[in-house]
Amino acid sequence: MKYDKLAVASAMPLAPVWRALCAGLVVLCAAVLMSFGARAEDLQPRLETARDGQNLIAALHIVIPAEFHAYGHEPGEAGRPTTVTFSVAGGRALPVYYPDGAVQRDYYDPAATVNVYEGNVTFYIPLPSDAAGKPFVADLSMLLCSSRKCMPVNEQVTGMVVRESAPLSGMPWRIQWQELQHRAPAAPPATQAEEGSDDAAGEAWARESAQATTGGWAEESMEKLPPPDGFDVRLSPRFLDDSMEISGLGKALLFGILAGLLLNAMPCVLPVLTFKVSGLLMVGGRDAAGLKRFRQHNLCFAAGVMTLFSALALVLGLADLMWGQLYQNQAVLMVMLLVVFLMGLSTLGVFSLPVIDLKTGANSKNPCLQAYFTGLVSTFLATPCSGPLLGGVLGWAFTQPLIIVVVVFWAVGLGMALPYILFCLWPDLARILPKPGAWMHVFERIVGFMLMGTALYLLSVLPVERHMQVLTVLLVLSLCAWLWGQYCGITAPPLRRKIMGVLGVGLLVASVFWVLRPVAPLPQWRQFTPEAFEANLGKKPMLLEFTANWCPNCKFMEATVLTDERMRKLQARYGMELVRVDLTNANAYAVRLLDALGSKSIPLTAIFPAGDEAGQPLVLRDVYSARTLEQALNETYEK
Repeated sequence: MKYDKLAVASAMPLAPVWRALCAGLVVLCAAVLMSFGARAEDLQPRLETARDGQNLIAALHIVIPAEFHAYGHEPGEAGRPTTVTFSVAGGRALPVYYPDGAVQRDYYDPAATVNVYEGNVTFYIPLPSDAAGKPFVADLSMLLCSSRKCMPVNEQVTGMVVRESAPLSGMPWRIQWQELQHRAPAAPPATQAEEGSDDAAGEAWARESAQATTGGWAEESMEKLPPPDGFDVRLSPRFLDDSMEISGLGKALLFGILAGLLLNAMPCVLPVLTFKVSGLLMVGGRDAAGLKRFRQHNLCFAAGVMTLFSALALVLGLADLMWGQLYQNQAVLMVMLLVVFLMGLSTLGVFSLPVIDLKTGANSKNPCLQAYFTGLVSTFLATPCSGPLLGGVLGWAFTQPLIIVVVVFWAVGLGMALPYILFCLWPDLARILPKPGAWMHVFERIVGFMLMGTALYLLSVLPVERHMQVLTVLLVLSLCAWLWGQYCGITAPPLRRKIMGVLGVGLLVASVFWVLRPVAPLPQWRQFTPEAFEANLGKKPMLLEFTANWCPNCKFMEATVLTDERMRKLQARYGMELVRVDLTNANAYAVRLLDALGSKSIPLTAIFPAGDEAGQPLVLRDVYSARTLEQALNETYEK
């Protein structure tokens, strides 16, 4: 009995911990179950008819669910074609006119270029003159795909053709129909048996695609997308401050050096600040040997910066890619994630990373190589950022021959490496740095958590369906690092462990509830489509934001300047259309529009007025303030 009482007494303080832990597990389980909720698969079919003289035209409208696309009737190099079999009163199948699809890379075969339908799609069928008032049957066959899964769709739509039809001239789809009318319509399927075999083949293809997404790594192709047909945008962009725009090589080199210098303060590079500080403070004393090590460290770091900028100039220039577009490649993201995660473990003291030993005062077998690789890593972390002045410099450079691109990139690299070159030439400048001390070890731990935050950010850019696999890899990587570093736990009093346990579980539960909190929708932002853009250009005032999930500065702008509350007020004041141009994945139309705006980097905001001046949008590059945005809107819409 004595031992039972002791057991109960010792268990009582842990009861809140267990209750909190159980609550956290319930929330996590609910989150997992919610992630498997069914998507809206209703295509919302709707038939509309119009009279064109003596001819009767039917328009079959459908809506592709959000985050999905259907392969076009001519799907391109991969995918199952969309087909519509339309008949009236049980008669023969009628010819169908299919719209063109948008050009993009296939989700599951990134080397293939495909044509896809997204959003609202309309198919056109010329009807017999006596079809009014008769029943119709439309069989839809298509393959809906998202980045996570594919679903074959075979849906039959039935109804009655309306007796009275409005004239074609009043229909919003009149222009698209007239453009398609000059083409030969797609012939209907010959037999039902052939159609059934096509469905079976499509379902088999969907199963193979789903297996590919779970069994292999679908890498994004870095090849340039073919130029989209029918989207030839010619604009004359204006800029808020023309004096900051590049007009020649001399100005590009000067601004390139300044932009590179400012890159050292960008959030992409800040997590590796500890490498620079520890290297500068701990490489040696004030004697001749210490001075030599100090200069060697700075020179090797600068060499690493210049090496990667040279490589980036060649890769981006030859492949005609924009700044930061390497982050569209999942393999590059995965490598970067593993490197950053290992750096975080090393900085947190779990182990010592070979070649790049990040801890303060650590003895490296090859300090020059360590400093060189640190320069490489710092520069590579800077690639998704576009700091002040860099947008204009790159926008001009990428319109020039390759040798000019390389020279401009050298100027940017020189600017980023300039502080370390100055320390190498004048070591006495190191006196401006704080003195080494115990504070550096605390600072390292803080930066270690910053690196872990960077790893989480890189994980968020990867496809959601890959997160579990990537986390498993990181877990195994952590175990290996722990074994390698001969991890030894730190003992602490039992009471302190209990208190920290309760706080840790509380933070876990709070963070889960924070993630699952209801998020207000943003209906005012429309996703960019070339058709809608061309239809609204000059007719409506528009604000276009170019963004991507791999662009931290874009997310910073959305959180501080382009906020929901502010944009609602500005939209109400100016009556403008808000359009978000997403460059997270390859998008040939978006890149063409970015080129037309004289840019090769994001973030970028373009303000289009209505009327004759729509071809002269006002462009805001890189990072700007809310006051700058309102000034630009006033200049554009309150003339």
